[in-house]
Amino acid sequence: MSTLLAIGECMVELVPKGVSECQQSFAGDTYNALVYAKRFAEQLNCELFSAVGEDILSINMLEKWQQEGIGSKKVIKTADHNVGIYAISTDQHGERSFDYWRNQSAAKHMMELYTKQPFDFGLVRNDWVFFSGISLAILDDESKQQLVYLLAKLKAQGCIIAFDPNYRARMWQSKAHAIEWLEHAYQISDVVLPGLDEHYTLFGHTDAKDIVDYCQQFAIDEVVIKAGSKGMQVFCQNILSAQCVFNPAPQQVDSTAAGDSFAGTYLAARMTQHEPQIALEIADKVASKVVQHQGAILPFDVYQALNLSSAK
Repeated sequence: MSTLLAIGECMVELVPKGVSECQQSFAGDTYNALVYAKRFAEQLNCELFSAVGEDILSINMLEKWQQEGIGSKKVIKTADHNVGIYAISTDQHGERSFDYWRNQSAAKHMMELYTKQPFDFGLVRNDWVFFSGISLAILDDESKQQLVYLLAKLKAQGCIIAFDPNYRARMWQSKAHAIEWLEHAYQISDVVLPGLDEHYTLFGHTDAKDIVDYCQQFAIDEVVIKAGSKGMQVFCQNILSAQCVFNPAPQQVDSTAAGDSFAGTYLAARMTQHEPQIALEIADKVASKVVQHQGAILPFDVYQALNLSSAK
């Protein structure tokens, strides 16, 4: 059984329901991707490397992971920190904004905890490891370096490293700081999933060619470009291998996890031997459904109604 290991933070997600009530669930970019990967390809062993507390919310979180089929054997538990929390608000167009309470989040200390008690990840050649710009941004610089070193070691063992920049400006000291670590990530990655908007913000890139040309210096095997209304393209070994036009959802309620669901589904499809074109179309279909519902994770019955079984 192939393994997809995601690295990052899962948090308590609060969606306000009026002034005095909230709907609670659990989410985080790489965790969201992992859930959608597992839903698409049940045969995959999907695990999250992170850290959680010993508080009741952390306990409930791990129980939810189990329900989703997400393994927690590589999660470090600590009594010194708790799980992070964020609240979502959406505007009339379904675009979201977040408020965070994560200063005491255990996940911010996962590399510090790991270096004190390292363990064998048990990954073998052709297992995949997925991380994001947020996985890096929550860590201090010393921990960022430790994570990059760990990923380089896993790559040397034959693991396939996938990276989504998922740039959030306020999580970085500066644009230059973000670029520095994004480039460290690109240097060790085999598959990257950049968005045109974030590359425009960071590098001034205006089209897919700019991104592909930029990525050539890192010898990245597969570049999956999300360009919003301009559609999506996949370049394998710098050659256009798949493309998909923009298919707007009939109604956008909440854009939370659109990119995460796309990334998780795409990676799972590629891990299960689907060609880039098929993987792209399936991932787009999932993401289009996700934005029509509130919160990061689709209700399971809504996901099943997508009827992706024929693509598997």
